[in-house]
Amino acid sequence: MTTASFLIPLIVFAAGGTAEDTIQQYRYAEQLYEAGDYQVTRLEYKRLLFHRPDTEFRDIADYRIAQSYYYQNQIGRAEHLFREFLAAHPNSPFLFRSQLMIGQLHFDAGEYSLARTTLFELLHSNADTEVVAAAHYLRGWCYVYTTDWNKAIAELRRVDTAQNEAPHGKNAHQLADILLEKTPLLRKSPQIAGWLSTFVPGSGQFYVGRVKEGVLAAVLGGTFIYLVADAIRERRYVDCAGISLVGWQFYWGNRVNAQRFASEYNSQREHELIEILKNSSERPLRF
Repeated sequence: MTTASFLIPLIVFAAGGTAEDTIQQYRYAEQLYEAGDYQVTRLEYKRLLFHRPDTEFRDIADYRIAQSYYYQNQIGRAEHLFREFLAAHPNSPFLFRSQLMIGQLHFDAGEYSLARTTLFELLHSNADTEVVAAAHYLRGWCYVYTTDWNKAIAELRRVDTAQNEAPHGKNAHQLADILLEKTPLLRKSPQIAGWLSTFVPGSGQFYVGRVKEGVLAAVLGGTFIYLVADAIRERRYVDCAGISLVGWQFYWGNRVNAQRFASEYNSQREHELIEILKNSSERPLRF
């Protein structure tokens, strides 16, 4: 953008522009927004509001300003402005989109329960097809990240593909199909892994597929058992006590490690599925 094109709106307003000038300024700011030039978008909308505080575009100007902060990762400022928007423009068509963006902010922060609650309230207070579709889509992702696969499928299925303009419709159903195909995930029980290694050192590690660790645990476990038995046979009770103390720490660590490996196995399977979904998805929201 040239310096001259940047100064034209300022000169027009300084000279006392007409209603048509206001419309042109609005269109110019929207073009900047669509081009992703959020900082200049914000400046143009602030300039419009300064010179025309009673403009018919005030609600969209406030909304775009808040969005520009969001897309420039000034999250705290963006959330403050979106919340202000709810109070300042209770009758605006952008009211529910601001509430949707607040849900997005909670989602981005990893506050999935809070995001779901915000979006649930939104779903029960408006009938905007596009906003409702986006809210269901984002709620589905909240359930994905908390590994509640069945609820994620249910939310994604609620995105209305019958509406061609509904965002993420086809993608939502594609993600639901992936979840249906790949869940329930194969899991390993930490409790079973722990008890297996309690009775036979290393067997819990074998159960979760950690062969190298299982072999090492079995060998060391067998070695300690042999040393204890040998000390008892030769009546070296002090040595037996020392070996038993060291062996017990290893034995209990073997059990704990088996449980940890099982939990890591489950987490890895969940992470892999989430990555598959992310690679198959669009950007969650962009309003």
